[in-house]
Amino acid sequence: MTNELMIDIESSGNSPGCKVLSLGANSFDQKGNQVEFYRKFSPTKQIEAGLFDTADTMDWWNKQDEDARLEAFSGTADPVVAIAEFKQFFYKNFSLAEKDEFRVWACGIDFDFPILQAFFKVYGFKLPWKYWNHHDYRTIRNVFKFVKAQEMNGAKHNAIEDAKAQM
Repeated sequence: MTNELMIDIESSGNSPGCKVLSLGANSFDQKGNQVEFYRKFSPTKQIEAGLFDTADTMDWWNKQDEDARLEAFSGTADPVVAIAEFKQFFYKNFSLAEKDEFRVWACGIDFDFPILQAFFKVYGFKLPWKYWNHHDYRTIRNVFKFVKAQEMNGAKHNAIEDAKAQM
């Protein structure tokens, strides 16, 4: 069982309570097989739940490539169903046992984690890990400059492609 997970989200804002457009998660099992999760959430269902967009983020999205925008905003997954599926994926592939030293990574612990935590909470879920499992890929990338050069083999601003590249 692998115990390192890279996550990435695409969102319509930059603070907790904004819409989460997609969630990508990527890792490898003990045999080196890739395990991944990717869901694009319905923006309409999130409006009904009171989640919001921020003007600056929407302005940023409007400046991105059309393909990236279409991918980001085309979600149809019901958040409740998709979050439950993510938790099943998580518990199937990862262990929180102290001896297993689980780490979940994101590109900046001050963005993905708080937004994802608020998103889960709106739908009655908790993140499946604890805050002390959070690790910051951005710091690794900045300390070891050569890491950044190896990123982005896939589509830009796509949660699963970003998670794969960062992993």
